Parts: sequence; C-alpha cells; structure tokens
Amino acid sequence: MKPSKRTFITLLYLALLGGASSVLALPDTGSLLTAENCPAGRPLPADTDPKLIASLYSLRDSVYMNEAPELIESRATAIIKTLESPSASFLEEIDRLLLLSRAELVTGRAFNEAGLKEKAIPRFEAAVEYAKKAMAAGEHTPGIMARIRSLSELCLLKGMGFLLSNGPLIPRYTRQILDKEPSHRAAAILFASSKAYPSGIFGGNPKEAIAVLEKLVAEHPEGFEKDELFDLRACFGTAYAKLGDKAKAALWFRAALELYPGNRYAGSELERIGG
Repeated sequence: MKPSKRTFITLLYLALLGGASSVLALPDTGSLLTAENCPAGRPLPADTDPKLIASLYSLRDSVYMNEAPELIESRATAIIKTLESPSASFLEEIDRLLLLSRAELVTGRAFNEAGLKEKAIPRFEAAVEYAKKAMAAGEHTPGIMARIRSLSELCLLKGMGFLLSNGPLIPRYTRQILDKEPSHRAAAILFASSKAYPSGIFGGNPKEAIAVLEKLVAEHPEGFEKDELFDLRACFGTAYAKLGDKAKAALWFRAALELYPGNRYAGSELERIGG
C-alpha cells in the first residue's frame, strides 16, 4: 500500500529539512493481499460460505477499530453459533476449531482493550483450548500460532505463576515456526513485537525488531492480511519511538492508521510523539 498523499507531503517536508537524499529513503510500508482467505492462519476451502468469511473479517476489523466490546461480543456470539451448528459441517474439524479460537481471541482483545479484564480472560482461555483441540492429532503452524497468541495475552493478565510457566513457551514456539518457515508472516511479526514493545531488561531490542520487519516486508511483495499489516506498521512505529526517532515513528503510526483510523493505540502513540 502506497503512503497517502498527506504522509508523502510530510515526508517531503522532513526531507527538505534534512537534505534531499532523505526523499530517496521513503520506506516500503508493505501492502495488502489482493484477496484475504486466511482468517485463522490457513486457507479456507473454496466452498466456504462467503458470508461466514465476511463476518469473520468484519469481527476482526471491529476489534482493530476499537468498536464497543458489547457489539463485538454480539457479533462473535453469532459466529460461534454458526461454527457450532450443522451448517458448518463442510469445514474440516481443524478449520472449525481454529476459527472458533480466532473468534474467542479477538473478542478477548476487545474486552481487554476496554479494561474489562474479568471478561477478557475467559475468552483467551477458550481460545487456547480450541487451539489445543485443533492440534489433537499433532502440532501444526496455524494451531501453534493460535495457542501462543492467546497465551501471550494471558501472560499479561494472569498471575506471576502463570507467566513463569507459560511465558517461555511463546518465544520457544515462535522460534520453532521460524526455524521451519523463516518468512512466516504472523510468526515474524510476533517475534519482532517481542523485541519492539518490552524494555531492554525484558528482552527488548528495537533495532532487531526493525531488521526483522524490514526483511519480512522485502520477502512478501504479495502483501499481508490487513491485521498483519497493521501489526507490522504499529510495531515499526513502536520500535522507532523506543529509539527516539519521532519522525520515522510518526510515519509508521500514520501508515497504520491508514488501515484502521479508529485504532486507539496507534492514534494515542502518534499524539504522544507529537505527530
């Protein structure tokens, strides 16, 4: 996705302040896939009801736009009922369980971001259980990603005992995926986030995060799913903010907001750095 006209004008202004060579350094901010068909980490069957796919992506977008958690919960409940009904029998059991895990995960995020911890935790726990069931016959990348995404949320919400016993699983499984699939989009973004967001004492390394993300963008000219691209851009912005480079951080947060203008995190971070 090309930067908006406003973003480009801002970059041009910064370049004029810092020298004409800066214009040539306009970054590749990544692009959207032509068509999305992996709402839970793997392609759905060709005969999947388009309405179900649309409802899954609509739920995701509502969460990233920070819409009311009650509205998101209502949409998620409808999706879960559909996935648990006979009308979903055309799906493989793995796909059905991964979609259920995804619906629970994004609903948990909506509650968590609204400060409703007591409602978020059961959703994340349900997401973990569905992910485990999806791997009953053996581990696979989409199942591992579904599990560690929810575990990472729970590690921030539950007690120290839970963090100590489950926290190490997240980098271990992320590395396991990347060892097999070095260009795996979601795993690489999760790994970069583990370096961009925490402080140095907890393993943070913004420069490493940027290097990982730059490599990932170069390796995926075909693009990213919308939430992946937002996470990537927000992660870039966070890493540059940690390094004190407000101009580049603002560029990336603006690029993230081009995807989800109502996202509170990107908007508040852009405001915080004076962008």
